[in-house]
Amino acid sequence: MTNSNPESLIRRLAAETLGSEPESVERMTFGHRNEVYRAQSAERSIIVRTNTDPAVMRGTADNMADLRELGIPVPRILASDLHSGRYPFAYMILEEIPGRDLRDELPDMTEAQMTAAAEQVVAFQRMAGRIPRGEGFGWVPIGEPGPFRSWNELIARDRQDHFARSGTIVGEKLLALLDDRLQRLNPYLAAIEPVCFLDDLTIKNVIMERGELRGIVDFDTVCYGDPLYFIALTRTAIVCDIGEQALFYADELCRCMGLDEEQQRAANVYAALFAGSFLDTCRENGDAEAERRLLEHMEKWLGESGT
Repeated sequence: MTNSNPESLIRRLAAETLGSEPESVERMTFGHRNEVYRAQSAERSIIVRTNTDPAVMRGTADNMADLRELGIPVPRILASDLHSGRYPFAYMILEEIPGRDLRDELPDMTEAQMTAAAEQVVAFQRMAGRIPRGEGFGWVPIGEPGPFRSWNELIARDRQDHFARSGTIVGEKLLALLDDRLQRLNPYLAAIEPVCFLDDLTIKNVIMERGELRGIVDFDTVCYGDPLYFIALTRTAIVCDIGEQALFYADELCRCMGLDEEQQRAANVYAALFAGSFLDTCRENGDAEAERRLLEHMEKWLGESGT
């Protein structure tokens, strides 16, 4: 936002929806594409999503309507203006689903709770998979053609982007191993169809309360391609942000999805692929321990994918 005091605008916008001045307004840490705030009154709290580029949220309302029709628990939209008519940004205001991101809950969850959450998330992915096949691959609103002609093309782009700055951290030997595993995976990648899946249901956007799943959020886009990509991203995020002790949840996602040996290898390679972007962030943040875990698991995943 270009306004010198963006919180004052958020407060005013939130007051219009809440019907009174909010008691608190908090900028939320997650949200790469949007600036996201939680505004709370005595009676309820809401989520205010803003962006100076209205195109980012142009498909969100339709996406959420389609997913809700499938039975997926997404929040209700309370107000929106994507034309920046009254504020110097586009916005969408949502009801807040009570709870916290899975990332914050996982360390204290029992294995039984992790299993239940994994079963629910996989059920949501199967619902999304009933949406008609896409035209093209990649991240778009539901029903729009994806920007990539094949899943191979998307993976090649991610291979380049994820290691553009972290290649020196990984080293030539491990990168060569990654490229070998990707090459071996080519027949599998070439056979992937543009299946709709919810790519960002990882350790964020899955809202938990005391170990129980309450709903899911953030649907500016879906992805068309291999649904195993969300499992791999979940696995890599757990290693980076939480640690190995929570990987049982990712293992349960694999079990619930019924992965065969080839799919298990693909999920391992995908996880190693995602490690590149996480390593870059770890180096920027000076998180040497997370960097060590990622490199160790990247080598492990690539080793297992060669058997």
